[in-house]
Amino acid sequence: MKEEREMRKKIDAKGITLIALIITIIVMLILISITVRITLNGGIISKTKIASSETQKTIDRDELQEKAIIEVNRGDGEVDLGRLEKELSEGWKVNKESGECVSPHGNTFLVENDGTVEDVKWGIGDNGEITYEGKDTGIKVGDYVDYEKYVAASSVGDTEISKLYEDLEQYSGYGKSTYETEYPIEKEKTLKWRVLDVKDGQIRLISDGPTTAKVYLTGYNGYNNAVYLIDEVCSTLYTTEKGTAKNLKIEDIQEKMNLKVWDYHDDENSVVDPPKYGGTKEYTGTVSYYPAIFAKEKKQYIWNQEKEAYEEGKELDVSEQTELIKQDEKIPADPTEEDKIKITQTCWSKNMTAENWTKEIYQNIFLGGEDGVNYDCYWLSSRCVYADSFDAFFYVRYIWKGQVSFMELYESRNSGWFPSFWLRPVVSLNRGVQITENEGTLESPHNLI
Repeated sequence: MKEEREMRKKIDAKGITLIALIITIIVMLILISITVRITLNGGIISKTKIASSETQKTIDRDELQEKAIIEVNRGDGEVDLGRLEKELSEGWKVNKESGECVSPHGNTFLVENDGTVEDVKWGIGDNGEITYEGKDTGIKVGDYVDYEKYVAASSVGDTEISKLYEDLEQYSGYGKSTYETEYPIEKEKTLKWRVLDVKDGQIRLISDGPTTAKVYLTGYNGYNNAVYLIDEVCSTLYTTEKGTAKNLKIEDIQEKMNLKVWDYHDDENSVVDPPKYGGTKEYTGTVSYYPAIFAKEKKQYIWNQEKEAYEEGKELDVSEQTELIKQDEKIPADPTEEDKIKITQTCWSKNMTAENWTKEIYQNIFLGGEDGVNYDCYWLSSRCVYADSFDAFFYVRYIWKGQVSFMELYESRNSGWFPSFWLRPVVSLNRGVQITENEGTLESPHNLI
């Protein structure tokens, strides 16, 4: 009997031990399940996901400007940074809380409430020094940079040059033979380059003086296509792996003028109303011819029998052109008193001195030499319209011998001139291109990396 009781105790103990083990396993499984849920929903993994989605999402460099401006805005005008994350992919990091975008190269931009992207690192100080994050870099406006070695290394083939000749022949008003026999289109590998400014978050360089390549323009097609053709030549010859080239524009001049000394808005012309820059005048009948692009320009007006009233062209500023225009005949073909144009005065001219600039260095950069009057004629890729007592004149801007001025290509009584000038390429360095500090002189220029 005693042995039987002892055996039962052992069996009961084993049963209790097995039940305890099963209960322990069940409790552990429950605890593990709870821990995983907490981790996934509110713990380390969740925080990692937040960090990834809110501060480390990347966006594609080439799509940054377009997507941020066009697709990111909500209806209330605020930037939907969540959508920015969703729409864009690799290359850039976005901080969802601040709207800050950081490139792989370290350049920082802010997506503003209007959807634009602003570079907050590069700037220009009062004395022309280039700053980075508000700190002086040792580089200043007017310094020399070794961009010419990238121009020399870049490839411009026969196909690209042939395309330039073809476009110039078709759209400039001049024949192809003029270029091939007198001024062939070719890049200058030894042309030197200087720091011009910071614009749209990019450091810009300008050639140290005009090119030897010329662009010939004449008549209504010369006026129609001046901006496109001049920029096309500069882009083809001087765009490299480090930056994109266009020609100098009138806005580049006006932005750097000291308007307290002389304001181009006050440039007088007694023929227009009010009698200054921005005033208007109407022309009818046989003095109402106009280039085709004139009808697309802002603040310019046309009227004829098929239209009931003046129409304002709201498409193009004076330095804009999105496509080449082939005009095959004068417009209007047979003008009557009902055919009218009303022009807005967009021309001004001025003999410039050092005091006309926000920084004196620009007299030297734009006009040449220590006295700033050494550069011969070169085009600005910008149009303008001038009112005279009897006709309207359609000009393209240019600079020569210390003067910012304009050159006639076409008149509203259907006649024209035949000028040819040099170019002044401006290069916007790619985002992420850095400049190392040297002396910044012709002999010891800053280096691009």
